[in-house]
Amino acid sequence: MNNKNNKKHIPYASRTQLSICVMLSPIAITLYALIKEYTNIDSAFLAVGISLLYLLTVSLVAAYHSQYVKSLPSHDIEKLLQETGSSVFKTTSSPVIAVDSYGTVLWYNDSMHVILDEHGNYVESNISSLLEKPLSKENFAGEPITLFGRLYTIEAFELSEKENGLYIAILSDVTDFSEIKRKYADERVAVAYIAIDNVEDILQYVHEKFKDAVASVDDKIKAWASSMNGIVKSYDNDKYIVLFDSAKLDECIDNRFEILDDIRNSRVGDGVSVTVSIGVSKATGSLKDREAAAREAIDMALQRGGDQVVYKTENSIEYYGGRTKSLYKRSNVRSRTFTNQLSSLITRADNVIVMGHRYGDFDSIGASVGVARLSMLLGIKVNVAVDMRDANLQPCIEMMQRCEDYSQVFIDSAEAFDLVSPDTLVVLVDHNNFERSQFSDIAKRANKVVIIDHHRKIDVMPESVDISYIEPSASSTCELLAEMLEVAVLSQNIKKEEADLLLSGILLDTKQFTRNTGTRTFGAAQYLQGAGASPTDVYDLFKTSPDDLAKESRFHTSITVYRNNIAISCCDGDTDDSYRIVASKAADKMLTLKDVSAAFTMVKIGEQIHISGRSNGTVNVQAILEKLHGGGHFDVAGAQIKSDSVTSVLDTLKASIDDYLDQNENNKIKE
Repeated sequence: MNNKNNKKHIPYASRTQLSICVMLSPIAITLYALIKEYTNIDSAFLAVGISLLYLLTVSLVAAYHSQYVKSLPSHDIEKLLQETGSSVFKTTSSPVIAVDSYGTVLWYNDSMHVILDEHGNYVESNISSLLEKPLSKENFAGEPITLFGRLYTIEAFELSEKENGLYIAILSDVTDFSEIKRKYADERVAVAYIAIDNVEDILQYVHEKFKDAVASVDDKIKAWASSMNGIVKSYDNDKYIVLFDSAKLDECIDNRFEILDDIRNSRVGDGVSVTVSIGVSKATGSLKDREAAAREAIDMALQRGGDQVVYKTENSIEYYGGRTKSLYKRSNVRSRTFTNQLSSLITRADNVIVMGHRYGDFDSIGASVGVARLSMLLGIKVNVAVDMRDANLQPCIEMMQRCEDYSQVFIDSAEAFDLVSPDTLVVLVDHNNFERSQFSDIAKRANKVVIIDHHRKIDVMPESVDISYIEPSASSTCELLAEMLEVAVLSQNIKKEEADLLLSGILLDTKQFTRNTGTRTFGAAQYLQGAGASPTDVYDLFKTSPDDLAKESRFHTSITVYRNNIAISCCDGDTDDSYRIVASKAADKMLTLKDVSAAFTMVKIGEQIHISGRSNGTVNVQAILEKLHGGGHFDVAGAQIKSDSVTSVLDTLKASIDDYLDQNENNKIKE
């Protein structure tokens, strides 16, 4: 009930009390004359005494009046309103209700009578019977309520706090305004971009049926646009733009964009499914702003692997779909184009700083070394910012520092921060979010940033990002760097140690070429082998110490199977940073269990719970962990959550698994 921003106002004295104060003046003068006449008291002392007596009397009158107002009985509501200069409440067109601190309705004005008369008398009833919750400024700030079919906003004021208190609620009818606002929002044009993901695959393998496949998808997209009272325009063989009423977008969200499933059911040749990516926005602003937002959304959908919808609002990004693995559709043309763009940026920079993600691995350190080699060949000073205390990376750093070119290349956070200038180029590898950088303050400080990554894009790029090369279909970031170096550098100009480290990144993320591999993966490995990479030497980096093997056994002895095919293991208690790598290795081995489709390991390290997710390709662990603010690939993902309790995070993980599996089951029923 309290309204701390409104100062309590106590009316001035009434006319009677003012008259009493005025009459006391001649009485005081007369009293002074009489005492002076009949006593020998000093005149000055007498004057002071009479004055003090007068002031005391006036103070008693004022105190009585103040106490009278504060303790005014609630039934005298109209008198108080009149005395506070608020009699206008009675005749104002806005409904007004007066209540006490218990929420009891004491009075309401004529406008409120008009609203309530046909519903009964609410005096002496509790205000919650009308407003559905206690009256306070906090309860109704910016939140309209529905009252007998009309929409109102409420302002609450405190007039008195003594006895039962007195509070005033002023209602404003916003029904018509709200309806106009709703119609405006519903009729605003939403923009969607649609791109067919695998046209190249269809064209290459089933050329004779390509036209039929594209025609079928074209018909479905046009039917979808028509169902939303929209228009669709094809601006390329495999790309469309759709304009439709925003009101229809809510229906798409409710059915989770079932157009994705409808199109995926289109099969050509030997059962090849056609998939599409959609970027949609109904953000505020001009049509141009919404078109730009939709374009950003479709780029994100494609960079996340396709077969999904990215819905961009003013304050958030939502994802739908992503049920299939990323399509392997990278081309030499894009790799060569990006290499040329990156080389141009490097040559214009004063220096280059390369960073991987926090808790680096072979892929991030290998890709960093690949960028460093390209910068060295272009004659630009380069440094790799890395956590020099990371035990997992120590063998890699020591191996590279034995090379003269790399003796001073690896630096820590403080040194890297001092090297950042307006013309410094920062290259982020194996991640696409500043918050996940090894040293995020350096990434945020730089004016020019380049991103090279193979994980699904999870956020809109900051303005400081000049170019990005994000390919979820690649096995690893080291694969991307190997292709880029192949375009720009002869294999003879690559040091053996560099080739070994790049190959180790590919081996790590492909689990020794058993997952996420394609023709280009083996092509990159062949190029690195030509540069001197030795699988035997690389395997030495993967060897496990007896201590790590003992730590890994802690996960294997606490495995539980959830929802019949999801293996989960938790490790709490005495842990250290080495458990991050141990947990990921344990998750890999848990996939070898019979009837297990996905595995998750959880370990508490410091104040964070680290989660590693692995899949055999039938469960999208990236979609599951994305809800826990994680990321990764369809079958390899991770997350870090700040929490003191493994149990609470485990419950959150299970809820995300339930949501994913239930949604998949619903989609199968529809199909």
